[in-house]
Amino acid sequence: MTTIGAMVRREIQPELVIDHARDLDETFDVLWVVEDLPWAGGVSQLTSVLDATETALVGHGIAPAPFRNPIALAMEWATIARLHPGRLLGGLGHGVQDWMRSIGAAADSPLTLLEEQLVAIRTLLDGEPLATDGRYVQADGIALEFPPTVPVPVHAGVTGPKSLVLSGRAADGTILGEGSSPDFVERARRLIDQGRASAGRVDTHNLVVFVGVHLGDPCDILPGFDASMWCSIRNDPERVVQDLAAVAAAGADSVVVVPMGRDPMSGLDAVGRLVVPALRSAVGPLSTP
Repeated sequence: MTTIGAMVRREIQPELVIDHARDLDETFDVLWVVEDLPWAGGVSQLTSVLDATETALVGHGIAPAPFRNPIALAMEWATIARLHPGRLLGGLGHGVQDWMRSIGAAADSPLTLLEEQLVAIRTLLDGEPLATDGRYVQADGIALEFPPTVPVPVHAGVTGPKSLVLSGRAADGTILGEGSSPDFVERARRLIDQGRASAGRVDTHNLVVFVGVHLGDPCDILPGFDASMWCSIRNDPERVVQDLAAVAAAGADSVVVVPMGRDPMSGLDAVGRLVVPALRSAVGPLSTP
């Protein structure tokens, strides 16, 4: 019971994203927009994609904690969630540290920053007042006037062992980036469960795995691709189905296709036609993130 998602690549110009999202809406269960420095903004993309689609969930993948004020981000997510109840997924991560340093936003303790922000955002989205005097987050009892009417799951986009334990402790879900093999997914789930156990959590935890996929000539992939990453670069759709099903079997609740070709829009179209129908048969019926 695994959802099948797609990433709207950062290389796609903002003016093309709306039509692209509409094309993906009926094929994929979840669409994730990217917030990488210095590409398009995550909040504006979330709003545009949700306005343009009808059924798919839409995720913020992934807001960098160092340059996002948690109270401001909670306000944005709450507003979007009220406009599109039940369709928003939050994502928050450490940010690429080189990028954070380049804009003067690097934190001395990325782990502490991320945990404080996760706790703060989840508190506010739950409609509770936030009173904290942390290392990075301070608030004097502020509460949102318009919290979401439907809960917004907040995911931590992390990969390191300590961060995965933190995610289990403080987030509603985890996002694993491209390059996560089935073996890594299994290890990540164990570390997440350690964090959940330490916090006494018994709720569900949505494990999202981004998987790089390319159907066709391996030479026709995006520049800068790291060939050592675990991705499904195949000429055979059946092999791609097997690769993605293996990630689901390893413990992923949601498998998200990240198109690795030079034309990511046509790449997702090919995956939607040639892979998704067979993959649905392989991983079972739709689950609820």
